[in-house]
Amino acid sequence: MGLIRFFCIAIFLSFNIACSKQVEMSETVVAEPTPARTTAIADAFDYPIGKNPTVTQAKDSDEWYNALDLGENDHLGEDWNKNTGGNTDCGEPVYSIANGEITYAADGGPGWGNVIIVTHTLPDGTRVQSLYGHLQEISKREGEVKKREQIGLIGNANGRYLCHLHLELRQENSKDWNRPGGGYSSDRTGWLDPSDFIDSRRTFKK
Repeated sequence: MGLIRFFCIAIFLSFNIACSKQVEMSETVVAEPTPARTTAIADAFDYPIGKNPTVTQAKDSDEWYNALDLGENDHLGEDWNKNTGGNTDCGEPVYSIANGEITYAADGGPGWGNVIIVTHTLPDGTRVQSLYGHLQEISKREGEVKKREQIGLIGNANGRYLCHLHLELRQENSKDWNRPGGGYSSDRTGWLDPSDFIDSRRTFKK
């Protein structure tokens, strides 16, 4: 009888342990995998200045114009001013030209002042960068931005120039990818004409 009782107790304990382990396993919460972060695709572009996205680079009724185009005097971008000239555009909002991610936001040194660079991923997977120079103020320093989201204010490079926005558009083969660079060069490899690029991809057609 003692042996039978011993076996009965052993079987009972084994059964309880097994059940207990099964309950513990059933109560284990399996963490869902964190989805990979995806950057918003830059599938449309607009100009970085003006209260409404109806700006053209001509000096006309929309209050803004491209005062110094890509290639003029070896310029690597465009300089945007208000029609009224002088410092009348100081403190005006600057907007991201498309969806993207801020990859540089800092004082770029003498001749630059505050600079923001936004990296844009196009629908085909290629990337371009827009640079916004001479800013009076940086409104957003990191993270994703949407098209026409304010990122800064027009400035004068810490008093070096009359107020204006220096805008560049670069491809990945630009020697100044992800940094302010020189602003002027006879070699424009890797630089695109910002206005032409925006006009071919904008949501507003004038």
